[in-house]
Amino acid sequence: MDLALADAHIHLVDLLDRDPGFPSRLSSPEGLGRGWTCCAASHDSPEWELSEALRAVLPPFAASFGIHPQWPVWKNAELLERLAAGGRIQAIGEAGFDFFGDVPERVRRPENEGVQRAVFEFQLELAEARSLPLLLHLRKAMDLAFAYAPRLRRLPAAIFHSYSGTARDAESLLAKGVNAYFSFGTPVLNGNKRAVAACAALPPDRLLAETDAPWQPPRLSLRSGRDYCRAEDIELVIGGIASLRGIAPAEAGALCAANFRSAYGL
Repeated sequence: MDLALADAHIHLVDLLDRDPGFPSRLSSPEGLGRGWTCCAASHDSPEWELSEALRAVLPPFAASFGIHPQWPVWKNAELLERLAAGGRIQAIGEAGFDFFGDVPERVRRPENEGVQRAVFEFQLELAEARSLPLLLHLRKAMDLAFAYAPRLRRLPAAIFHSYSGTARDAESLLAKGVNAYFSFGTPVLNGNKRAVAACAALPPDRLLAETDAPWQPPRLSLRSGRDYCRAEDIELVIGGIASLRGIAPAEAGALCAANFRSAYGL
């Protein structure tokens, strides 16, 4: 059947820690069931193994593995190479840059940028060599997406997770020949002005929906006392995208699912 609820980016293992009942809910007849899929991100060996173990109880899903810019260390580089060589992952990432400044390591200064560039370029080279999509995490680093655009356009896809750039930025990347997809999550529900404007304006074949669960909870859930994002919140995100685009939720779900298959080469 056609997928109606495709979550372009989720952390299944982190979600399991916060919400242990989600696998049984998701796979139950009353749950999202076969209408749901995702790309599950992992960043170290234990997380990868547990994420893969969830395949026994969840509907089929894609997987990514990467060296996260918030933890730009080399200990998982060999595992990443093996997974890519063995066809075990559908994308590399999250990879990218994080200069949000919430800790000293994420202040944009030459030494921090150099560390992040090294692990990013390793992953970019691997994505080029294995012809894999690259899942991008960028905070206060959109200029670097443009700096690497000549290489990003060699990839089958560049997927901008929790896109925080402007509509003009996105259109400029597409004009440079980058096969870019822009993934929107709960910021479109929480009133993030840039995310709302970009989500409303971008070409329909470039949109993806994500939860980033358990991170980035909807504001509504925070008011109700739930401090994490659920897998089921993909329905809220798709509803929010539908409202911004002036289309029905079912149409938005089908659109994002088709783009999900294209972006991840499924």
